Amino acid sequence: MVSEDNRLTDQYLKVHRRLSKGGVGLIIPGNFFVSKLGVAVARNLVIDNDKVIDDLKELTDIVHENDTLIVAQLNHGGRQCDPAVIGQAPLSPSSVKDGLTGIRPRKIKIEEIEEIIKAFAEAALRTKQAGFDGVQLNAAHGYLINQFLSARTNRRKDDWGGSLENRMRFLLEIYQAMRNLVGKDFPILVKINSQDNIKNGVTLSESIALSKKLDEIGIDAIEISGGIKETGFTTTKGDIPEDLLLNNLNMLNGFLFKFVKGKLEKAAQFQEGYHLAQTTAIKKSVNVPIILVGGLRKRVMMENVIEQGNADLVSMSRPFIRQPNLVNQFLKHPDSECITCVNCNRCTVEITINNKPLRCYYSSKKNGQKS
Repeated sequence: MVSEDNRLTDQYLKVHRRLSKGGVGLIIPGNFFVSKLGVAVARNLVIDNDKVIDDLKELTDIVHENDTLIVAQLNHGGRQCDPAVIGQAPLSPSSVKDGLTGIRPRKIKIEEIEEIIKAFAEAALRTKQAGFDGVQLNAAHGYLINQFLSARTNRRKDDWGGSLENRMRFLLEIYQAMRNLVGKDFPILVKINSQDNIKNGVTLSESIALSKKLDEIGIDAIEISGGIKETGFTTTKGDIPEDLLLNNLNMLNGFLFKFVKGKLEKAAQFQEGYHLAQTTAIKKSVNVPIILVGGLRKRVMMENVIEQGNADLVSMSRPFIRQPNLVNQFLKHPDSECITCVNCNRCTVEITINNKPLRCYYSSKKNGQKS
């Protein structure tokens, strides 16, 4: 919903005004990219210079009018960037071809690593100057920080790869650089994968070790997710909108999709709170507040998660796209289940593949009318 010249649009501001009025406690707008070479999806905000601060201030003012908090999610897409968007081959710790897109990234140079660390830190400072209540590092979902953490995509032989300790270094140095600029009282959160769901990717045991280290250095909260783009719909489990996908595939790729469709559907099979078991394991290992995300649809389950100490906060995305006033509905109808999201994943495809604006794209299979 960002304009071609990287400005926040009225539509963008309207969405966040509706969310804040709808009773959400904390909004985390997804993917503020710290570099033009790190843009993974077109028409997302790039905060690589001070010109964006006034736009961001308008956003935070709107949200704060309704006593809602807002934390900026900072990201770099790495090898998940579209070359057509960034104008060159994407960067990654190692030149490992993406099994989904077939794109082979360029191995990032050490001086470029240092430049990106600085870019994250400066972006964090801009969000603080714009009135955000904190920042969240996106170290999940196959983006650049996750690529450094994963032995699948990080095959470096220098100090930035190899052992888990070395693979954690990129994230830890970003955190320290940010902390040096924003000070000790500005919250820094992080979103990590409990596991990547792919061979040689990040494992649960590695995520537990990482979470312990993040807790040790002073991270303010950890959100637990899972999966990378290469694994299909393992991050946003639910239906696979075949009609939308086939519209974007040539004949050969369409044939290949039908060949692997069953496997994709099995991996994407929806279940309530599909990161809960892994989140619970991480929660037991640390003292830092833990946020659970992924397939939370029943109010009773969310309450049980908090009451049983399996997480400290719960987070959702797709339900809020469809129902920005969801929290107020919960408060108005405390004994009912209000969420109407059916996990059709049409929003996932339309937004991330077709570059359409953020909204619910659910449509009835019977008559094709949008609900």
